[in-house]
Amino acid sequence: MISSNSRLAMLVLGLLLLSVTGHAQESYTLQQCLGYAVEHNSNVKKSALDREKAERARQEVLGALLPQISGSAGLNDNLKKAKFIMPNFMNNFLPEKMRDPNASEYMTIEMGTKYGANAGLALNQQLLNMSLFNTLDIAKVSKQMAELGALSTEEDVIAQTATLYYGVQVTQYAASQMLRSVELVEQMLRMMEVNYASGLVKKVDVDRLRVNLTNLRTQQSAIESGLEVQKNLLKLQMGFEVTEPIAVPALDLSLMAQQEIATVGSPTFDPIRHIAYRQLQQRERMAELQERAKKYEYLPTLSLSLNLQYNHMSDQLFGGATNYGYPTAMVGVSLRMPIFSGGSRLAKVRESHLDLLKAQEDLHALDQSLRMANLNASLKLRDTRRTIALQRDNQALAEQVLDLAQKNYSLGVASLSDVLNASQSLVQAQMSYASALGDYMKAFIDLKKSRGEIRDLME
Repeated sequence: MISSNSRLAMLVLGLLLLSVTGHAQESYTLQQCLGYAVEHNSNVKKSALDREKAERARQEVLGALLPQISGSAGLNDNLKKAKFIMPNFMNNFLPEKMRDPNASEYMTIEMGTKYGANAGLALNQQLLNMSLFNTLDIAKVSKQMAELGALSTEEDVIAQTATLYYGVQVTQYAASQMLRSVELVEQMLRMMEVNYASGLVKKVDVDRLRVNLTNLRTQQSAIESGLEVQKNLLKLQMGFEVTEPIAVPALDLSLMAQQEIATVGSPTFDPIRHIAYRQLQQRERMAELQERAKKYEYLPTLSLSLNLQYNHMSDQLFGGATNYGYPTAMVGVSLRMPIFSGGSRLAKVRESHLDLLKAQEDLHALDQSLRMANLNASLKLRDTRRTIALQRDNQALAEQVLDLAQKNYSLGVASLSDVLNASQSLVQAQMSYASALGDYMKAFIDLKKSRGEIRDLME
């Protein structure tokens, strides 16, 4: 039987384990960080709004092609009725003996009723308007450009997030290597203090080693502070709450071998894989439509209009014996034919054609620029691979030199300066190797971007 004290101890231990588990930081993989950034980054959200705005603009143009219907209504109170002045023909119509010789030459007649009301409906439909039809094509291209802009923003966010993520991993690696050096010097210092107590070494040697340890701890603290700064930048880029902790797994050095295999034997470079190239293609298409719009200004426009209206008049509001009402209706076709513009339309057409030629030149220049970036990224990645191999061998050699210096110092055939120099050389080799790892990761991301494959990082 388990005693009550034992059960209580097991319960307390279980609660402690649950508490530790509940407060453990969640470790985010690269794919998780990229997915979170694409969903929460503010620039991605704004580009999504731009895409929706372009869709609304297209719907606005589409609505202009549909019948435009409007209604109207009005009520007037003629406080002072209009008067009409006309020759006094009434006096002339009387027999000569009955005419008033003193009658006025003109007479005044009051017009209309006191109240007037009307209600109407108007319809206008474009039958032939090539400029408006072309505007709809322009709106479609604008929507496609907005969609490409959103994809471009996502790719930029992916590249920047991946760069910061690998930067955190490399800095964590540098911090771990620096910790190894600190622990190694701490171990040496403890041995030196024991030997000093036994009278085997001088106090100055112990102090020199302690100074070296302090310098290493200062460097370690700077690296750890830089690591926190990089994590904050990563969280900001992801749209993550900056006050919340985030953990990133340690750098997997075997990943570089997998990346190297993935980058070997790449398919033939194709600029169409790049969002920027497709954006420029749409800009060229937009220039073509703008030129067409200027040409369409030479063409006539034809529209249909329909008006229905009911009028009501009375000297009493909504009643009385003087109520009069009648409907009116009108249907018509309007044709507008441009004839002469002083040459301004021709100048606009030629100006738009020049914009089209510029867009075509930009497209050719971008094709060459993307090909050059791909070649340079491949060369940079190849160079960083060689640098990593050299720095890895250099770090291993520095570890061997330090180990040999320690053994020789313990045997009395090497000075403390030899040990300190070897220790500093190891730290420098470790930092150089970490820097080479960072350069490689950045070059790998640049190569992915140059090939239009940056989204592959999310898989």
